[in-house]
This record gives sequence, C-alpha cells and structure tokens, in this order.
Amino acid sequence: MSPRRAPGGGDIVAADGRARILEAGYRPYAGPRLGPRHAVATLARHSFERIMGLKRPARYKVLPFLSVAIAYLPAITFVGIVAIISRARAQAIEFIPQPGRYYGFITAAIILFTVVAAPEALCPDRRTRFLGVYLASPLTKSTYLLAKAIAIVTALLLVTIGPSLLLLIGLALQNFGPRGEVAFFETFGQILLTGVALSLMFGALSLAIPSLTDRRAFASAGSLLLILGSGAVSGILTRGLHASQRFELLALNRLPFDLALRIFTLHGIQFEDRPPLPTASVVAASVGVTVIAAAVAWWRVVGVEVQR
Repeated sequence: MSPRRAPGGGDIVAADGRARILEAGYRPYAGPRLGPRHAVATLARHSFERIMGLKRPARYKVLPFLSVAIAYLPAITFVGIVAIISRARAQAIEFIPQPGRYYGFITAAIILFTVVAAPEALCPDRRTRFLGVYLASPLTKSTYLLAKAIAIVTALLLVTIGPSLLLLIGLALQNFGPRGEVAFFETFGQILLTGVALSLMFGALSLAIPSLTDRRAFASAGSLLLILGSGAVSGILTRGLHASQRFELLALNRLPFDLALRIFTLHGIQFEDRPPLPTASVVAASVGVTVIAAAVAWWRVVGVEVQR
C-alpha cells in the first residue's frame, strides 16, 4: 500500500491495519493575528477570573466573594433601615453615613481583598515560571504587568466604587441623599474619583509585595504586615513618642481613607487634640505610595530574568 501524506507534511505508512508516522512536519500559523492589545485584554480577563475564583473550585471563590459581601452588606443595611422607617426618624439616626464617610465601614473588606485575593494574579506565574510562555506571545514584560494591573484594579473597583454607588442611589431613591441634581452628580463623580484612587493605591501595593515572592501565603502575610504594621508604627511615633504628626502619613491602613474624606471635601481623620493633616500632604503621600509600590512591582517583574 502506498503511503499517505500527513497533514503536517510527514508520511503515514499503513501496514497490517496500523499507521506509523515516519516524519513530523510543521506548518506556519495562518490564522488571524490580533496583536498585543488582544493579548493584554485576554490576560487581564484571565487574571480577573483567577482573582475572583471564577471557573475554579468553590474553595477559591470563598475569600474574594466574602470580601465583596462585606463591602456591600453595610450599604444594603443602611438603605433598608431608611426604607422601613420615616424620613424624619431616619434623619435622627446619626450612624447612617453619606457616601463620603462610607469607606470607613468597608476598610476591612478592601484590605482583606488586597492581602488575600489580589496575590492570585502574580504569585502562581512566578512559582510555575510561566512568564516565559506569556512572552512567547505578543506580550512584553511591561504589557504583561499592565494586564495584571488592569485585572487587579478592576477587581478592586468592585469594592471601592460599587458599595458607595449603591448607597448613593439607595438613599437618593428614599429622598435621603444629596439634594438636587447638581449635588447628586457631584457626589457621583466623587465616588468614581475615590474608587479609582483607592483601587490604584491598593492595586499597586498588591502587586509590589507579591512581586517579591512566589508564595501566595508569604505575599498575603507580607501585605497584611505592611498595611497594619505601618499603622502601628505611625501610632507609636505620633502618639507614643509625640513625634511629628506627619508620621501619620505612613499609616497605610488610614491614609487611603483619609484621602477619600478629602476628595469628598470633608474633614480628615483627627487624632486626640491634633488637627487633621493638610490635604496637600495627604494627596502627595497617597500619590507617593502608589508610585513607589508600582515602581517596585515594575522593577521586580520587568527586571527579572525569564526562565524558559
């Protein structure tokens, strides 16, 4: 029996009803080439799904969805309280916050998401040395890091914008929110700006620490130690040792939420009898933290030697 040609160019020889490949052949890829933008979008979508535990076993969904639930539960509760009681009684309830002060209620949710869920975007690739496979595509190290940052920031927006927006709309529907269209849309813009600012800051932090290790447990522990430890150190310096109040800018568990108050033109966090820090100092420190953390992540990812 004469040999038949294999699809790749090799000969398949039939003998006694069996086939043997005598030669392997390769053909160039002839499909569509979608380019770097599509590669970045695809990796960002895949990383977002991994962070949220989508298309993965249930145990990977618990912590990210728990963080989201913690962030939305107070807003749902406050709107429900206003809905079931009279407007006059609702105004007398002081603990129902306006959106600008809501971030103090979801500090734990944002920090939990940052230290537990976000390291899923970077650590597995470092541990499995999969970066070399990504670089075989149109991705570069910089666009790889960009895709990871987009995924983390998008996931963080779920807990930095969504709950406050829900609270704003819910209170407005109960005639308990900002008065007038101008005030409503001004608050809406402040929510968007605050959510993006906090997502960028916590996103940079959640890239910087995992970029230093390939173990998710170490990355989570390091992120938690950095965020909470910086608050403890600044408290010891300013209140225990009576050092300059500007050391409060080192507290990463308070600085982002102090920034949120300034965006909403509210008084900043005040400790004991000391006045709040200047707004310019809070903004500069927030930008500095974001830039430094992003630079550390870029240095560790772009500067690392790829193992192929």
